[in-house]
Amino acid sequence: GTQIDLLLDRADQVINICEMKFSQSEFTITKSYAEELKSKQTVFQQKTKTMKTIFTTMITTYGTTKNNYSIAQVQNEIKMDALFEK
Repeated sequence: GTQIDLLLDRADQVINICEMKFSQSEFTITKSYAEELKSKQTVFQQKTKTMKTIFTTMITTYGTTKNNYSIAQVQNEIKMDALFEK
């Protein structure tokens, strides 16, 4: 029912639905994309019947622009530079 880039099923009863986006600058979450993120969460919860808490995590090149949509839908953010830290 939906495409999910990466799932992290944690031992603390939380599942991170990770969305990976490449862009040349900060990624902006629009109203329509925020609705898509919410739909992914709903479909995942309905199909898996999980009782765990579900968080949306954005994995992006340069982060996400802070706006009402990102604040409402995204709990965690990972930028490209964090993937290459020693």
